Amino acid sequence: MRASVRKRLVIAAAASTAIAAVATLTAGFTFGLFSATESSGSNSFTAGTVSVSPSSAGSVTCTISAMVPGDSSAGAPIGDNSDTTCTYNVKYTGTASAYLGVDITVTNGTPALYDGTKNGLQLYLADSSSTTYVTSTAPLAGTTYEQEGGTSASLAEGTTSDLLVSTTPATNGTSVDFSLDYALPIASGNTYQGGSTTVTLTFHAVQAGSNALPADCAAGQQCNADGDDSTFQWS
Repeated sequence: MRASVRKRLVIAAAASTAIAAVATLTAGFTFGLFSATESSGSNSFTAGTVSVSPSSAGSVTCTISAMVPGDSSAGAPIGDNSDTTCTYNVKYTGTASAYLGVDITVTNGTPALYDGTKNGLQLYLADSSSTTYVTSTAPLAGTTYEQEGGTSASLAEGTTSDLLVSTTPATNGTSVDFSLDYALPIASGNTYQGGSTTVTLTFHAVQAGSNALPADCAAGQQCNADGDDSTFQWS
């Protein structure tokens, strides 16, 4: 590439010298050459936007207090179903088509209410299209999610990132309703007495154009970015 640039510069310099020589030979003559110019119309380029917002202004929170073994929300498959399901509506407001993802962060207090076992707090996250992101088979096993490709894994404390909302890109105005249900199994016991847990859902988007999804990514499963930057990325 560097050699090619030098070549172009040398050619330009030679052309400049030739023009100077012609100017010397024609000094003293006046030319009235016919000429015309035309400009194109204004060409404008505008970048698309990728943005996600809640259905209402500000953050959306759901606070459940004084839970005891056997308590659960309305949509949980176990428990008394007497508590309120936490619901969130997320709207895609960007102008460029985009893939949506969900990150789930579990943070415990002391003692921990969530520990990933069948006896601690159980979590169930789904959306209005019946896509399941996390679920539990308690009293048999604890809360799980599906990794890319469909392998089940325990939802650990900390952040589980990039659960894909849909393999179809969202467009401006796309809205998705999410339901977070929960349960504290009847067999929990005193280990969890006074425990607390905070669950944070982070919704994010990335452009779909020039950003092909891996073939084994499916809605509700984790969809990982490629480490070599060759195809799919979340940012």
